[in-house]
Amino acid sequence: MKKNILSIIMMFAGLLLFTACGSKEEQKTEEPKTETQTEQKKVYKIGVTQIVDHPALNDSKMGFIDALKDAGLETEIDDKVANGEIPTQQLIAKQFAEDKKDLIFAIATPSAQAAASSTDTIPVVFASVSDPEGAGLTDKANVTGTSGVPEIEKNLELLKKVFPNVKKVGIIYNTSEQNSVFQVEIAEQAGKRLGIEILAEGVTSAPEFMSALEKLSRDIDVFFAIQDNTLSSSFPALLEKMNALKIPIFGANAVYTDRGALISQGTTDYDIGYRAGEMAAAILKGEKTPKDITIEVVQKPKISVNKKNMELLGIKIPDDVMKEATITE
Repeated sequence: MKKNILSIIMMFAGLLLFTACGSKEEQKTEEPKTETQTEQKKVYKIGVTQIVDHPALNDSKMGFIDALKDAGLETEIDDKVANGEIPTQQLIAKQFAEDKKDLIFAIATPSAQAAASSTDTIPVVFASVSDPEGAGLTDKANVTGTSGVPEIEKNLELLKKVFPNVKKVGIIYNTSEQNSVFQVEIAEQAGKRLGIEILAEGVTSAPEFMSALEKLSRDIDVFFAIQDNTLSSSFPALLEKMNALKIPIFGANAVYTDRGALISQGTTDYDIGYRAGEMAAAILKGEKTPKDITIEVVQKPKISVNKKNMELLGIKIPDDVMKEATITE
């Protein structure tokens, strides 16, 4: 009997010892999670708005998004295009404000103006705005961004070098875009110094653009494509007309040579958008506020030549210019 009792006691002791060992193993494998392990990474809600859909502004958007990715931020992008309609642009900005986005990225002057007027609290970062002060974007504490103002005077100097006998240069621009008005003013001043007559036609829509082009094409030696949203949207028709008349197009942005123009000199919109993305990342991370970040002019001008158009027009570009240029087909 005693023997049986002793066996039972030993059996229970072994069971308790096994259970205790098992508990220690569980404690080893189930260590408490750290704060960083349990914390979910924040996803930032960003409203992206641009006045029209065209390659230059799309490049700016790509640069912005790439900068946020490079900064290690998780984002939810709400991408809206106003299709050239100012009332639509204003509605988009208003909706972003009502949705309480973490940040609004506005591409080009009309989009930046609408975003800035829609909110005093949500950070607004803009890009591809030629004249931020003239557009009324410099006096708001929640607004900053990058200016992609083309170096108009240097462009005309290069134009004069490539076409030494040029007399009349044509420009078509949208009079409702402050950035375009600003560029034309600089071009007219530079033209006087260089002995070039600037023939500028102001428009407000694509149909008006075609009428102005028909009128202007009779009198010009070279067409100067400034950074203008209406011009960019109408560029295929412009290129067709100029090629038919053997009139070269000089662009203020490489997007024009990518689309068929003879030559361009300017900073890429991707670079302008990327720098804006770096600003946005600093704001979202809490490192800076918009008022801490000075509006920045991004200027990294590069020359680009379209070889196919050069052959079509039968134009020889000086060797020293060709050596500096990126050649596109």
